[in-house]
Amino acid sequence: MGTLALAAALVARFVAGPHGLQRRLAVGISTLAETTYAIPGIVISIAFILAFLKPLPILGVSVYNTLWIIIFAYLCAFFAVALKPATAASLQLDPALDEAAQVAGASWGRRMRRIFLPLLAPAAASGAILVFLTAYNEITVSALLWSTGTETIGMVIYNFEHGGYTTIAAAMSAITVAATVALMGLLDWLGRRLPPGVVPWRL
Repeated sequence: MGTLALAAALVARFVAGPHGLQRRLAVGISTLAETTYAIPGIVISIAFILAFLKPLPILGVSVYNTLWIIIFAYLCAFFAVALKPATAASLQLDPALDEAAQVAGASWGRRMRRIFLPLLAPAAASGAILVFLTAYNEITVSALLWSTGTETIGMVIYNFEHGGYTTIAAAMSAITVAATVALMGLLDWLGRRLPPGVVPWRL
């Protein structure tokens, strides 16, 4: 997700050309991502079922009842969360950086690799962390997409509770909460050593 957000931010930042057009493209991509974020998870699930019920054209590969359909649905549902930090960081970059690198003779690929990727990577990592924390116990999107062997944590807990295994559901919930707290603590500890902006709450 962080990679996709970084790629989208780079497209919004450079492919459009002039800085004003870059800003409009970035706003357009963000608006499109926010539209999918506003759609209820059940609606997204039904849309993906209808879209991927048959094998993919040309490839003949089916992603229905696989983990991939859940991943694609998560990308659709939470792309706005990952995109926002990367887009914001992209729009804050001074156009003079790109101009100076061009004057120095740096190619487009070299400018991306040596200047802009290092500057945008912390923001993309921040977006990826936010998406992970948001989707970790998600249930609405995966409610209709899961199958045997592709259950998410939220669905496993829900199925145990719905099936009357309250004790097991409570135990798994407690483990999930403990794992989340441990992860947050680890990220907070790493935030003191990572570049500013990687951990969202340590700017």
